[in-house]
Amino acid sequence: MEFRNLTPFDAMCFRAATPSDREYRVVAMKVGYRLVRGRRGQWQAEVNDDRPVPLTLADEYWGEEGASSPREESDLAPCKPRCDVIVNAIAHAPCGVPASDWEVRVKVTARPQWLQLPQPPRPLHPGARLTPRQQQEWDSETQRAQALAAPRAVLDKRLRISGPAVLYRRDKRNWERTPPEAIASLPMRWEYALGGRSLLRRAGAPEHEPPLVDEVCFSNPLGRGWIEQRELEEARSAGQPEVERIAAPQIEAAGVRMRQPVIARHASANQDARTMAETARSYGETPAGLGVVGRAWAPRLALAGTYDDAWLEQRHPWLPKDFDFGYWNAAPVDQQIPYLPPDACIELWNLSDPATTPEGHLSVTLPGHRALVLARLDNGALLPLPMVTDTLLVDTQAMALSLVHRIWIPSDAPVRVVEARFETDPQAPLVRSRNMALNQ
Repeated sequence: MEFRNLTPFDAMCFRAATPSDREYRVVAMKVGYRLVRGRRGQWQAEVNDDRPVPLTLADEYWGEEGASSPREESDLAPCKPRCDVIVNAIAHAPCGVPASDWEVRVKVTARPQWLQLPQPPRPLHPGARLTPRQQQEWDSETQRAQALAAPRAVLDKRLRISGPAVLYRRDKRNWERTPPEAIASLPMRWEYALGGRSLLRRAGAPEHEPPLVDEVCFSNPLGRGWIEQRELEEARSAGQPEVERIAAPQIEAAGVRMRQPVIARHASANQDARTMAETARSYGETPAGLGVVGRAWAPRLALAGTYDDAWLEQRHPWLPKDFDFGYWNAAPVDQQIPYLPPDACIELWNLSDPATTPEGHLSVTLPGHRALVLARLDNGALLPLPMVTDTLLVDTQAMALSLVHRIWIPSDAPVRVVEARFETDPQAPLVRSRNMALNQ
């Protein structure tokens, strides 16, 4: 099958397979938009076709790989069952005035795409009018359909941001939290959410000596406010000071304020991904954030399936039978929404620079552009296939957003050529016939 990219955007066709060993051709296209002020002061998404945004071919991080939060993940995922909403931003205190805590919010509103307004019933003969009962029934059905088709929130998430604070031992059993300091901004990264690492070395031990304890929070190894129980026990046994103070998370769910650290107990033996996910659930708290969740973090890792000796002997290099395509969704679970329609509205509160948005509110409606492929079949027929939008990334520092569109075509389908196309007119048909073109 030949692939042609007839758009100004970065697009790629590659092979992928399912756990049932069926092969597909995957087409991915990335479209970037600049967020600009319109004439009436409203924010608009202006397509960036002169300097197209490239597909991300490998995972990218804010700093050192493995020691910092993921910034963006590879766009070469074979399939995402849902749409990822990723927000890379800095949280700003309202009006830019330092505050001890405030809320940020992300909301996505979309109109159901599968609903159609009812058509009025046809009269019995030309020129006849609807009966009062027919008119009443049609009016009622129209009102019901309009109500169902009204835009609704598919994502509405609030997080609490606070200044630096410390969780400290008030006595041997009880913990307390210091009042947060006032800050003007905070990067929305997992380093400031619940999580962390327990690392304890013997006093005076050389660097090459294995530590007494080296455990990480399975759901976020980069954060704060988390301790492994053995760190406390081993410190006590070694006659070393126990943990008395630990940085508190600065990004938490709205209405939540941790007053004591999560003290977890990990099994001493190596744990598989499913056991790690179960252990993470036992923490009783979940890291809060808006960015990409690490591939190796719980519970995401458990979706990748089982890679054991049986897999090596019977399946390699194919995916394990228990692989879940939800593994390719990189956003937090509560930011995975149905595939994004082309006219969705994205709203952010306190996630953009007050110099740009003094009121703290940024709202933009997508312009209705549609990505598609035109499949030229072996028998000469043309088949337009809409692509799904499975990734939305908003970057408020760059005042830009990007959409990744994707489609899957079975490798054994009778397709000779696949052409990537892009339609900017929301009302236009995906394919125009020759007669239509001549009449325009």
